[in-house]
Amino acid sequence: MVLADPIMPMWHHENEKVWKSQSEKSEFHKSKNYQETPQLEANPVQQSEETSTGKSTIDCPVCGDTAIAHFHYGGMCCYSCKAFFRRVVNTYKATKYKCRSGTGQCDVSLANRRSCQACRYKKCIAAGMKPGLVLSDEQCSKRFGPRKGEAEERSSVETGNNIMEQEKICNPMIRVEREAAIENEFAVLIDNEKSYEEQKKIGRTLFLSLISTGSVNAQKISEEQLEKLNGLDENLAMMLSFQIDRQLSNARKFLPFCQPSKQRQLFLPTGQVNTSDVLNTLVEQTVLLLKHNKHFTSLSKADQTELMEENVMVASLISCFQLYNQKHKNITWPLAEADFMYLRTSNIKASNTRATFGLQDVLPRIDSELKKEIIKIFDFFEYFSLIGVPKPALNLIILVVIFSHDNCNLEDKKSVEEHRCRYLLLLFECLSQTEGVLGACNIAYKLHGVLHDLDRICQLLGQKMVNLKE
Repeated sequence: MVLADPIMPMWHHENEKVWKSQSEKSEFHKSKNYQETPQLEANPVQQSEETSTGKSTIDCPVCGDTAIAHFHYGGMCCYSCKAFFRRVVNTYKATKYKCRSGTGQCDVSLANRRSCQACRYKKCIAAGMKPGLVLSDEQCSKRFGPRKGEAEERSSVETGNNIMEQEKICNPMIRVEREAAIENEFAVLIDNEKSYEEQKKIGRTLFLSLISTGSVNAQKISEEQLEKLNGLDENLAMMLSFQIDRQLSNARKFLPFCQPSKQRQLFLPTGQVNTSDVLNTLVEQTVLLLKHNKHFTSLSKADQTELMEENVMVASLISCFQLYNQKHKNITWPLAEADFMYLRTSNIKASNTRATFGLQDVLPRIDSELKKEIIKIFDFFEYFSLIGVPKPALNLIILVVIFSHDNCNLEDKKSVEEHRCRYLLLLFECLSQTEGVLGACNIAYKLHGVLHDLDRICQLLGQKMVNLKE
């Protein structure tokens, strides 16, 4: 089965174009091969007018309030909606909001724009605003300096913020201990006195809700949908996982980091890691994996590209985690023949066609601007290893991530939702086989938070890559 042509060639463009696309979360298909997405065309900014100060104004496409005709995070809107969008992105609430009416089509106006955050955020996305362009408070301080009155309080505030940040990612044990307390809440819903089949029936719905929203009752699955996917079991899950594992292995073999035909090398002449080429190769390996997925290739070219744009880096790093050794805190990478020969000629040790490296080996060889993000990636690997996800389930998580569509403008959203639901249920079957129903639900809750963190790390990494190129 062959993937639609436009996707793979896009990774052959200049590195700065690739990373600008990742950092801005801008549509890959806005290149010469694609047109603007239908949603954005359907919401054109109204013709501007002049204010008394001489500045052009528009009606905010989100709430209808009068707004200065200025772009905020990729789209025009009023300052209130700009502040709302930034707050939602920086507090990671985008996936937690649910439409109050349940229709996803609430009227958002100046009078009631605070009524339904989910629909207001959806209209921000439709107006062209991109989460990847929102800077964190730390980034804002570095770029624009501390705000008025912030300098005096900065020391104490930063101390508190640093502690919270360390608890979130950099101190995995604290986070695991905190999440362990939530197990009792799930145990109440899954009665051990019921049969295993009855527990699994409850567990499926709970699992979908927890991994998608981080809450218990946010997402329901109908009996009709469950019946339609009734044939999914642990045997099918294990078979698919084995297939993905083999395809990933082949992708690493056929797409080495050193590709002279594309002028790609593992290291720069200075001896530093060629980070841009390495990350682009990881993405190409993920693309090659998806070429063999019938559900992905059945989608339109535009939808394939939209999903890739949004999720490809997260999926690629999840595939790398399979090679992480928690005991030694390093990664052992199976080398393709071209990479092995390159390392030998560069006098770099590589035993048995494998290269092993840890954070202490990587940091001296990367640009100083990228060190913070690389440290976060290794911290993520450390925390992810504490969750206890078995390897067969990791392979399925790659596909679950690829079919995530929270911030995507899709032509066939229903099909994408069905595919994601399918892989989520296969992941549930895989986890419940080894961890039990309750254990699978606990892992789902943790996955919701940690995948959101990894997505944010990828956005920040993309921004740094663009800044380095510029």
